[in-house]
Amino acid sequence: MGRNRIKQKNTIQTRRLWKLFAVCSLLTVFGLVLVFLQIRIHRLAEVQADLTTQLDEVEQKNKALQLQIERHKSPEMLRRKIVHFGLGMVEMSDPDIVVIETDMPRYSVMARRPE
Repeated sequence: MGRNRIKQKNTIQTRRLWKLFAVCSLLTVFGLVLVFLQIRIHRLAEVQADLTTQLDEVEQKNKALQLQIERHKSPEMLRRKIVHFGLGMVEMSDPDIVVIETDMPRYSVMARRPE
């Protein structure tokens, strides 16, 4: 009986248990972070899709407004507005028109010649 049976330990080794617990905890934390980041990525992708849709709508509105601007700048539309509002404007080729210079630079007045 060289060895005493009482000194032998048949208990669970606590160091291995703590290592196992630490590894499981670490893997759980990494898994939770991974899930959180995946959810965040999906939400940002949805926001990007919404913003892309809004950008497309704004670009379409911009094109429509550009067409309206071009249409309203056309000489025919300007003539209609002049007639509609009764501004009494005349063509520049009319010989009765005299350009009157003013004291203010960049401004001049057009008027009919007195008869």
